Amino acid sequence: MNTGKRPQHPFDLVASGGHSTAERLRALHELLLAVHPFIHRIAIALYDPATDRLKTFASSNEGCAPLTRYEARLAEVPSLRVLAETRRSRVVHDIDMAFECDTTHTEWLRSEGFRSSYTLPIYSHAELAGFLFVDSRDPGVFVPEVTRTLDVFGELTAQLYLVKLAAARSLIGAVRIACRMASIRDTETGMHLERMAKYSWLIARQLEYDGPPLSDEFVEYVHLFAPLHDVGKVGVPDDILLKPGRLDHDGWTRMQGHVELGVQMVDEITADLGLLTDDAAAIMRNIVGGHHERGDGSGYPLGLARDGIPIEARIVAVADAYDALTSKRVYKQAWSHERAVEQLQREAAGEKLDPDCVRALLRDPQALVEIRSRFPDQG
Repeated sequence: MNTGKRPQHPFDLVASGGHSTAERLRALHELLLAVHPFIHRIAIALYDPATDRLKTFASSNEGCAPLTRYEARLAEVPSLRVLAETRRSRVVHDIDMAFECDTTHTEWLRSEGFRSSYTLPIYSHAELAGFLFVDSRDPGVFVPEVTRTLDVFGELTAQLYLVKLAAARSLIGAVRIACRMASIRDTETGMHLERMAKYSWLIARQLEYDGPPLSDEFVEYVHLFAPLHDVGKVGVPDDILLKPGRLDHDGWTRMQGHVELGVQMVDEITADLGLLTDDAAAIMRNIVGGHHERGDGSGYPLGLARDGIPIEARIVAVADAYDALTSKRVYKQAWSHERAVEQLQREAAGEKLDPDCVRALLRDPQALVEIRSRFPDQG
């Protein structure tokens, strides 16, 4: 079903205009290579203070595939924790000799032949935001005259990363403020939104299909924007939105209109923020505009099918469906995991839901248990 290529979405006005952090990092890397040709890798790791997790985010590599889908608790990496506390850069002249305790990251560096490194913590004001890694396959190359250049380059790269992160957070914040101003009320709880965001992250992280894997940056944006999929419900009247029973034809038609209202809302906010050509904004727009489309063409509002639906929307659709099935609603009891799996597999077989996304969700049942346990509904 999947081709590995993100399709153009009829809602999406900006898919060709944005540039990912990895693309911009590659452009900066090429400039740096003209001066220091021994610099073979530049990578940015994101830091999430809520979980103390470092996660691969974007990189530019010479002669090897990037390290992806890797995360670790900062507390378990003493050498990086010291850098975070002192806010200083670090030079390692010989990776083989420098570290007593090997991490997956260090082992990967050795396996790819990297011998020396320069590391810089990235801060947003007083808060740690991530780390910049610059690596070489040659030992002892990061001498003072090189690190002086890298200090300046590092600050430039850090600002690139922070601007992208700030843009995504500004977009999320603006949408949430708009929802609060509209006094949005819904049967969906905050815990539902937390769970389906985590399910979406799990699917995106584990998705396997014919083509290159989704980038770590893409996975993070899906995680960030998944909870905003139904923002258009701010324009749905309460007598329709909160009705406990089945909607009549007119009520259902008006409920379906929340998708187009959501897209209009996202467009207006991204225009006001100057983010119409931002790739993160495009991902959010596709989630809002496509999460009710179905692979067999039976969805709404456009009746798109299969690869005509953006992969981010297909991911969120499966995450939303699983949580709806396994959660209690005014009109139903929560289904067991086993019963929900059977339903998802039926819908995948009929291509309503993306089969690859369903398989990705079900690949780690224990992770699903942990998410439901960590974010239970109240009452």
